[in-house]
Amino acid sequence: MMTVTREKTLEMLHDYLEGKISKEIVHQWALKIVVSNEFDKLRVEDELLSETVHALFDLHHEGGDEKFNPTIEELEYYKNCLEGKIKFKK
Repeated sequence: MMTVTREKTLEMLHDYLEGKISKEIVHQWALKIVVSNEFDKLRVEDELLSETVHALFDLHHEGGDEKFNPTIEELEYYKNCLEGKIKFKK
């Protein structure tokens, strides 16, 4: 079982936004979480964390489906929420 933390998620998000890791690496990391039994529990216990992981998972869309990818602004929002700079709102 893969344990997900806010710290690790923030690290992955930050590294992606800084161009240190690829979209594919982030997607594969998030995919392992989204398909785990832990994700259902996470959705109830930490909505910000589950929404952020799901957004990172959604980075896989290509071609005409890229419109479903989260925007940089959306990813920055999750980053700021995880850092405690702003309050998370659904």
